[in-house]
Amino acid sequence: MAVSVVKLRIATFIPDAWISSTSTPDGREVEFRGDNREFTPHTSHTGHSRVAQEIVVDFERESVITHPETGQSMERITEPDGATTIRTAAAQTDGISCTDTVWTGDGVRFTAAASVSNPLSEDSPPVDFRFEIHFSADGTIGLTGRHDGFPCFEVYKQVEFGAFETVYTYDYRKAEASPKSLADPMDQTVERTV
Repeated sequence: MAVSVVKLRIATFIPDAWISSTSTPDGREVEFRGDNREFTPHTSHTGHSRVAQEIVVDFERESVITHPETGQSMERITEPDGATTIRTAAAQTDGISCTDTVWTGDGVRFTAAASVSNPLSEDSPPVDFRFEIHFSADGTIGLTGRHDGFPCFEVYKQVEFGAFETVYTYDYRKAEASPKSLADPMDQTVERTV
């Protein structure tokens, strides 16, 4: 059965409320706010993802529309006397892309990718992913690619405005990874058909 519209949601998030970045020699503690959530497809436009991309495929119009977004980053510096300083910023979305779209006889293929850094940390490597995606006209998705070992990654599909289905999840806590896993190369591989 051919479908007319499918949506793909790709998001990265930090499940913790706060993660410690460093303690400075003078006793200051530097932390970054996480997203304070678990796996769910219902975070679109809430700011509860580090990097997110929604891709809508319209088979009738042969169009692929992408909606990139980044969450608000927050840094908290706690001085030895307990005083805190807060800084906030949002990363630009220009590092999030959907390219190489090719319509085939049985669907559409494209590449979804991201390379986005924490705007409050000059030394932080970017969150990276690169997925090759094939959506068949029956709503089946083929997903292959790579991503960093931090943070958590989630991919969902929604066919004809129905319920979201999980395509892929990765939990850095279960993999015993850390923010150091942002460093190159992308060390996690994905291959799924749903």
